[in-house]
Amino acid sequence: MIVRSLFLLSLVVALSGCSVDKNLDSSIPRIQTPMDQIAYLRTKWKNGQHIETVFYDHHNRILEVYNFGLTNSKWLTIYEGDKPVTSIYFYHSDSAGAGDITIDTLRQRFDSRGRLVLESHRHASLSRFGNPKEEGFTKRYLAYSVSGDTIIKRQESSYWPAGRPASQVVDSSRWDRDSQKRIRRFYRLYVMKMPAEPQYDTVYHFSRQYAYDSAGRLKMAWFDSMYLGRFYIPAGPDTVWYHYNAQNRLLGERHRYTTDLRNKREIRTVALSVAEKQSVDWHKKNFFTGYAKNGHTDWIQYRYEVFNPEKHLPLVIPK
Repeated sequence: MIVRSLFLLSLVVALSGCSVDKNLDSSIPRIQTPMDQIAYLRTKWKNGQHIETVFYDHHNRILEVYNFGLTNSKWLTIYEGDKPVTSIYFYHSDSAGAGDITIDTLRQRFDSRGRLVLESHRHASLSRFGNPKEEGFTKRYLAYSVSGDTIIKRQESSYWPAGRPASQVVDSSRWDRDSQKRIRRFYRLYVMKMPAEPQYDTVYHFSRQYAYDSAGRLKMAWFDSMYLGRFYIPAGPDTVWYHYNAQNRLLGERHRYTTDLRNKREIRTVALSVAEKQSVDWHKKNFFTGYAKNGHTDWIQYRYEVFNPEKHLPLVIPK
């Protein structure tokens, strides 16, 4: 099945490879959904720059998502009934050559109650001038407690030695909900240890809270705790405010990044080598003085349009 899927993808890429747009790599297929299934689209603008286009069906479900820039990508989702059974993610890194992309095909299976019981990822790489190449797979088998919490029954991966996750120490995600089943807090902790490394590596460790307005819409999200890691990379904006129109459509977001360390935790450097400490110090200094990652506000705007093939085809790619 995967060989056939990759062959079809390579054919699509060959047909779409005439584009030279730098903000969407030539090997990423353009619109693949049948025209009669697309109802409207939403474009996303960051500080006045077009960075994303999303296509929706007549049931307000996402069909295709395009993210533009030197690093660019696309999500294609296929439904059976009301369930998203297959999603294909095409990704081009700014460090990759023109026409080189990676592909993640996600297949999902649901039980008779509509609950997700299997997530299966197959990874591949594809070049405009080469043949598709399989990279590996991962699988998660899920079950549910009496209270509805998700339980990971079993995991499989071609990337693990002897089929076991040797580098994974902790992988935890927790959603706390209110009486109306709305998410109030999300907690994430992921710790790994590579065989050649003497210490554990905390990849993710944060807590994020959510608040809602009188209409039940998400009003604000903020990190009450955020681990920066050795590269001092924020898990996201400290605070996000959401704004809607009279039709309850999301119109905009205000993203505030800060260098305030009251809600942030830094890496302990005691066990690090001299060279590693110097690297951490450099990234810490850059966190406060370099990049445009912190101490600023990003303004996000959303625009909606009824889909019109004459206007929106071929896909509009920002220059």
